[in-house]
Amino acid sequence: MQLVMEGQPLLVHLALGAGVAVFLVSFVGMLCGIYLSLTKTEALATKPDERGLPFWERAARKNSRASGIFVQSEFKHLRYLLFAAVIGSLGSFGTLLLIVYVFGERA
Repeated sequence: MQLVMEGQPLLVHLALGAGVAVFLVSFVGMLCGIYLSLTKTEALATKPDERGLPFWERAARKNSRASGIFVQSEFKHLRYLLFAAVIGSLGSFGTLLLIVYVFGERA
C-alpha cells in the first residue's frame, strides 16, 4: 500500500505530520533513556577490581549493574521516562501504520 497525499483532507496531512513528529521525539527520548540508564548505573564502565576477571564475568557484573534500574527506587523517574518513550514510540508508529492502512491506496 502507498499513501498518496494528493487529494487527502487537511486533517490527514496534520495527523501524519504529528505522528511522525511524535515518533521521532519519542524514539530520541528512548535512545536518551537507554543511554542515561547505562551511564547512571555504570554498566558501561569496567571497575578497577574487575580488570583481572575473564570477559564473561565482567559482562555478567555489568549486566547485573544495568538491571538495577528496574528495582532501585533512585531510578524511578528514569524508569518512567524510558517506559513512556517506548510506549509513545510504539503507539505513534502504530498510528502511522493505521493512517497508511486507512487512507492508503493500492499501487
